[in-house]
Order: sequence, then structure tokens, then C-alpha cells
Amino acid sequence: MKRKSFLASCLLLMSVAWSATGFAQEKLEKIIVGVAGISGPLAHAFIPKDSGLYEKYGLDVDLVFFQGGSQLIQATIAGGVNFAVTAGPEIINGRLGGSDLTIIGGYMNTLPYSIVAAKDVTKFEQLKGGKAAISKYGTTSDLAMRYALERNGLAPNKDVAIIQLGDQTTRFAGLTGGSVQATVISPPFDITARKLGFNILADMADLGLPYQHETVATTERLIKERPETVRKFMRAFIAGIHLWMTDEKRTKAILGKRLKITDQEILDETYGAYKKLTERKPYPTLKGIEFQLQDVAKRNPKAKGMKPEEFINISILKELDQSGFIDNLYKK
Repeated sequence: MKRKSFLASCLLLMSVAWSATGFAQEKLEKIIVGVAGISGPLAHAFIPKDSGLYEKYGLDVDLVFFQGGSQLIQATIAGGVNFAVTAGPEIINGRLGGSDLTIIGGYMNTLPYSIVAAKDVTKFEQLKGGKAAISKYGTTSDLAMRYALERNGLAPNKDVAIIQLGDQTTRFAGLTGGSVQATVISPPFDITARKLGFNILADMADLGLPYQHETVATTERLIKERPETVRKFMRAFIAGIHLWMTDEKRTKAILGKRLKITDQEILDETYGAYKKLTERKPYPTLKGIEFQLQDVAKRNPKAKGMKPEEFINISILKELDQSGFIDNLYKK
């Protein structure tokens, strides 16, 4: 009799434990986060995933990686993606196209690029009469190259020809092959270039250009209909930034695995470069968005007269900040 009673008690405890576990799993809200590629500037999307922070804040996140921001924007507008981690210009163009996309956080507010030149070019003035590679006209790499040249007294497409070559792997191949004399690349490619003897003419972050390089975005519709979902996501994302800032070992382990970096020096440089560029409190840069709108207006008249505030909704970010959530992370 006692044995039966003992077995019944064990079964009851197991049932309760199973129910509690099932309930905890049911409490996790399923969302889809789209990322415009796998790279250092976009790593902030998978840091919370690989460290368990999304789950900690009540989310079951599927990360979907896209080949660039255009397809990601289309998926977000269609409702197939709940949150997009992508470059600021993508959100601006999507909004100008009539969507309700909005920036809810800006975690990288300047350009992470370096201007890398041929081995025999040590000064910008030596580029005169040469060629500089970008991805495509109107992209961030195009803007970065033009800005750097103008800051150093050179007229794009007059003093230096701007050549469209595609992604940075292709651009770097053009530089090493001698078809161009300079290009725009981001970590860790700049480290590789330096190791091979190429010259870093400028670090764009040091030029002081406000620029909404990387953002977290969603739709106004989702903010209105599911504000608690946005709160959960932003808590987890901000906690991921905190992890990057305070736990070097853990962050490097995630970066090394995701970005397939085996060279310790390159891993160290990649971690340090993006730590330097990341905002602890991810408020968008209004000056940076204004700069981008001015650039977009050269090709799209709809951008003329529009204000940066029309492209952001930071109500939940402000709420979290004012509640002490961000400051308290760094007090622990």
C-alpha cells in the first residue's frame, strides 16, 4: 500500500513538473527576426540568440538571414518578419515607398568602414587620376567613399573615378588585382588588408560623420497592436549590447562561431572595432538620418523636406530607459 502511495506521489510530482515546464515553454512568444546578412555590424542580432537572452525576456526567436536589406524590408512590410536588423537607408527608402516601417533603435550611429588603398598609396592625394571601388551607386559604401574623398580635397568622378564592383570580397579582389587603387571595407577585411601590406587611409568612425548605419526596425502596426512584444524584444536586444560591452570572452566565442573567425588577432580586432562603434543606449542619430535624407533626396524627390523624426518611433526605448532598465544592467 505504501509502495503504491509512493509511486502515485512520484507520478503526481512528475506531472506537475511537466506541466510547469510546458507552461514555461508556452509562455515564450514566437517571433521572427530578420537580419540583413551575417557580419560584424549585424552580429548584435544573434548575440541575444546564442546567449539565451531572447528566452530570458520571454521570446522564442527564429533568426532569418537575408542577402542584403532589400528582401528583408519586403518581408517585414509583408508581415513575414516581425523585427528587422538592417541599415538605416533601407528603412528610409521603405518608408518613402509608402510603408509604415519605423526605426525603434539605432545601435551603430556612424560608418564602420575604412578606406583601404594600394600598397604604393599612402595619402589621399595620390589617388588622383585613379579608381576607387564601391558596391553600387547610392549605397552606403558609395556615400562613404565620396565623403572621404571630398573631406580630403578630391572630387568624386572627376579626380577619382568611382567604380561599382559589388560586395567587399569582390572589391578587395579588385584592389589586390590592381584594377582599382582604393576601396571601402569593414572589419575584419581591413585587418586582412593591413596584414597583406595595403594602407588604411582613413577610419570613417574617426571622421566624425553622424550616420544611421545599423538599426532595429519594425512596423507602426506591430507597435500599436503588440507593444509588449516590442518591449520584450528591445529588453533582450539591449541586454545583448550589455553582454558585448561587459563580457568579452563570451561575445568573442559567439562571434568566432557565427562569423567563422579562427584567427585570434582578427577576432580581437573585430570585437574591439564594433564595441567602439556600438551605442550602449541605442537611440537613433537624428543628424545621421538627416544626412541620409539629404543624400536620398538627390535621387528621390519624396525625401525633400522630410524630417528625421518621421522615420523613428522610440517611445518604447524611452520608456525602458526612463524606467532604469539600461542603467541597471551596468550596475550588476
